[in-house]
Amino acid sequence: MTNRQVAAAATRKKLIDTTDQLIRKKGYDSISVEDITKASGVAKGTFYNYFKKKEDIIQALTQSHLSDLTAQIPKLGNQDPQDSIRHYLNAYLQVVVDSDVQLARQWIRYIVEPTNHQKWEFDLGSLEQLLTNLVQEGRLSAATPVTPLAQLLTTEIYGLVFSWCISPETIDPLKDINTFCDLQLAAILKDYLTKTSE
Repeated sequence: MTNRQVAAAATRKKLIDTTDQLIRKKGYDSISVEDITKASGVAKGTFYNYFKKKEDIIQALTQSHLSDLTAQIPKLGNQDPQDSIRHYLNAYLQVVVDSDVQLARQWIRYIVEPTNHQKWEFDLGSLEQLLTNLVQEGRLSAATPVTPLAQLLTTEIYGLVFSWCISPETIDPLKDINTFCDLQLAAILKDYLTKTSE
């Protein structure tokens, strides 16, 4: 990377990190692009070099939080399917819990806007990639319905996040995703396991 590219990447990261901090303190609706740029120490116009509108930074923030997990997908594709899927679901929800319920509530508000379908596509695509890798590594059969299965798992994650945002005192996303895996995952995958994964 050139010095200019390094500086641009650092500025983008600073905007994302600053937005993360401001959302935790004030809530997404209470901050403006000007608040973000002022706290980042950059000109207001700089924001628009990286994001078309304020809402776009939420997607970047989500990807930043999940980057370590998505980097693990190739390795997870060469493990037992139940273990790798359970690991992915747990790690995803751990990121959400670590990010705080207030930020999760902002993500929910962002996700439900029809124009912000990128978050759903990103999460669905990550699970599709994991399942595709499991198929390519011979851990799941070629008959595995990758997209429907990824949709099922994504909606399970979203349901737990949504429930936790409503009632953080009574919902434990990590405990509940493990209950889901204990009760459902073997049954969901049983017709698609190969000899390699048995």
